[in-house]
Amino acid sequence: MSSKPPRPDVVPARFVARPNRFLVLAELEDGEQVHAYLPNTGRLTHLTTPKRPLILRRDGAPPRRTEYTVTRAWDGCWVALEASLAPRLLADWLLAGHPLGGFGKATAVKREVTAEGHRLDLMVKSETGPVWVEVKSGGRSTDRTALLSATPSMRGVSHLEALARLVAKGEHAAAAFVIQRPDVDALLIGGDADPGWIAAVRTAHSGGVAIAAFGCQVTETEVEIDRELPVIWEDQPGGPKTERVF
Repeated sequence: MSSKPPRPDVVPARFVARPNRFLVLAELEDGEQVHAYLPNTGRLTHLTTPKRPLILRRDGAPPRRTEYTVTRAWDGCWVALEASLAPRLLADWLLAGHPLGGFGKATAVKREVTAEGHRLDLMVKSETGPVWVEVKSGGRSTDRTALLSATPSMRGVSHLEALARLVAKGEHAAAAFVIQRPDVDALLIGGDADPGWIAAVRTAHSGGVAIAAFGCQVTETEVEIDRELPVIWEDQPGGPKTERVF
């Protein structure tokens, strides 16, 4: 054991293995190997490679089974891994006075709301009326372009379908993708993302659900949205090359 315990919020480590989707085996700077909770259910194959730099947070307390949480992975920049932070990040961004696309500025934001048999992330009271918002976290990219998840998600697809049903009833709805890395300029709907995700986003958008994306600044200890990203729609046979987000 190290005689100098690391700072509780920044514990440098390197990736060793991922025994299951919620658990990482990491090696600390002194060579000790520890298990750490991974707060992200994505496959993360681009970030879970041997000896990849990680940042752990030391916050284990009963009933936690692990003493550490993986908060960052290095991919040419720090990528934040706590997917559950995405709704809070967007709520903070909106309440700071930034608009939700064409819906305008928010006057209030309510967290964890229920509609269409689902618990959705946000209900935003905007200049144009209330907007139901489901927020998804992202961390994949290529050539400064963010990508949708490569991991299938029946729950995520179901949320998009619920948003489309709300729009069909005359409500406003949006799906927001919070990309928790600083080196992206746009979000691509296409590429090597899970085909189910791509189809679900396209179907929701064609049903009137607004699609929005946001980029973040990420340091070893902080992450916050600092810009809205354009959304690029990959061409498909018989379809347009670009579509408006709102």
